[in-house]
Amino acid sequence: MSEFQFITSDYPLKEVENPYIEFLSINEAIKRGVVLPDMLTDDEDLDRDEKILMNVEAEEHLDEIEIKRDLYYEVANVEAYSSKAHVVELRWRYSDTRAEQLVEYITDHLKTADEVEIWKVWVDEQTEPNVQSITLDDLTTDALRFLGADGFERPECLRVTKA
Repeated sequence: MSEFQFITSDYPLKEVENPYIEFLSINEAIKRGVVLPDMLTDDEDLDRDEKILMNVEAEEHLDEIEIKRDLYYEVANVEAYSSKAHVVELRWRYSDTRAEQLVEYITDHLKTADEVEIWKVWVDEQTEPNVQSITLDDLTTDALRFLGADGFERPECLRVTKA
C-alpha cells in the first residue's frame, strides 16, 4: 500500500514541473563528467543523443513540488473520494517552503474556480475520509500540514472554497 496525494476541481488544474530536474543524453552526460554505468555506455543499440537520463544537482531537489495530470495510480483511487471532473497528482515531500508554494498554487486556481479539494489517501483502501472545509482566507501552511504528517489513520481531504 502507498500514500497518494491529489487535487481535484471542477475546473482544469495547471501542471507544475520540478524546475531542478533536467534530462540529458548519454553524450551530454559524458561531456559534463557524469560517471555512467558501463551498461549505458557500452550499449550500441541506445541512441546516445536521446535525453533519457534524469539529472539534478542535489538529491533534495527530487522532492520539489510536481503537479501532474498523468496519475501514477489508478483513477479509481480518486473516484472513490471525489466526483470532481479534474484531477492532478501532487508529488512532493512536505516542507514549509513547499507548502507556501502550494498555497500560492491553490490561491491562483481559485481565481477561476469556486472550490478545490486536496486529498491524502491510501491506495486501494477506501475508508470513510476526514473532510475539513475552509475558505481561501483561512488557508495557511498549517492547514496543509496533514499532507506531510507521518503515518496514516484514514483518508483526509481539505476542501478550500473561494468564500
